[in-house]
Amino acid sequence: MKNEKYLGRGIHSEKFIKALESGNLKPMLDLINTDKHSDLDVKIRNDYLNIYYKGGNIAKLRSENSIDFDKFYFCLEKDRSRNEILKDQASMDKLKEKRDKLIKKFKTGDYAAYFSEAKVVMDAWLSEYNKPERTEQHQLSLENRYGQSDFTILDLEYEVSIQSAFACKLKAKNGKPKKPRFDIIAVDKEGKLCVIEFKKGSGALTGVSGLKEHYECFNHSIGLNPKPFMDEMKNLLKQKQSLNLIDKQVEIKSLAPEFMFAFAYDSNHKEREERLFEREYKKLNAAIHVIKLKEGSFKLLK
Repeated sequence: MKNEKYLGRGIHSEKFIKALESGNLKPMLDLINTDKHSDLDVKIRNDYLNIYYKGGNIAKLRSENSIDFDKFYFCLEKDRSRNEILKDQASMDKLKEKRDKLIKKFKTGDYAAYFSEAKVVMDAWLSEYNKPERTEQHQLSLENRYGQSDFTILDLEYEVSIQSAFACKLKAKNGKPKKPRFDIIAVDKEGKLCVIEFKKGSGALTGVSGLKEHYECFNHSIGLNPKPFMDEMKNLLKQKQSLNLIDKQVEIKSLAPEFMFAFAYDSNHKEREERLFEREYKKLNAAIHVIKLKEGSFKLLK
C-alpha cells in the first residue's frame, strides 16, 4: 500500500480552489449563500466538497468537471431490494439517464435548476426512506452558524486518520489502530476550538460508542498532539472563509482544543436518560463541559 502524505481537511488542488474562489464554480457558491438555498450545507472534505440537503448528499464535487449525485435518489421502488435493482440493467440504465440529465445542468452552469430539481428528487426519496439521524445532524449544522448560537460549526464527522501526526494510539480488537470519529468540530464565541461528541438518548452512552470510549480516543489522539490538528483546523477555517462559507469574524484563538459532550433527550424517559448519562459521566472522573440541548432545538448554548 502506498503511504501517501497526509494533507487533512481542505481543498489541496490549486485548480479546484481557483474555480471555487473566482472561476466557474463561484456562481454556485454565491447561489448557495442566498436565503433561498440556506437549507444547503457545504462541508470541505479531503480535496472534495460534500453539499448536503436534509442530511443527504445533493452534490459531491471533486472539480468543476467532476460532480456526483446518487442515482438511487430517483428510485422509489419498495418491492425490490437495491441488489435486485443493481442486477436489472434496464432499471439501472433508466436511473443513470435521469441522473446524467440532472448533472448536465450542473456542468453547463445552470446551478439554480440543478439544486431546485435535485431537492425535489431528494424530497420524494426522503419521504419514503426517512433518515432521522442524518436529518438531525444537518439541522445541527444549520442552527450553529455564526451569530445563531454560542458556537460556529467548522466540521462534522471528523475521522482521525492513521496517517496524521495525531493518529490514535489505541488499538481496536483486531489489533489495528483505532480511527475515532468525532461528531462536531466548532469554534465558540471566545475563539476556543472545541471537539464535541454529540449524544442523543441512552443508546449511545455506553460501550464502543459511549462517553468513555470517545473521551479516551480523544486523549490518545488529538489530545496527545494538538498542534498539527489545530493547524489543520485553522487552514480549514481560512479556506471556508475564503469561499464565504463561514463569517470572517470567526477566529481560532486557543492553543489547544477542548473536548466536550453535547446531550439531547431521545424519548419521554428524560429522567432515566439523565440518570444514565450522569452515571457514565462520573466514571470519566474528569471535568468535561457538557452542553445540554433544549427540547426541539439543536443550538449549542453554553
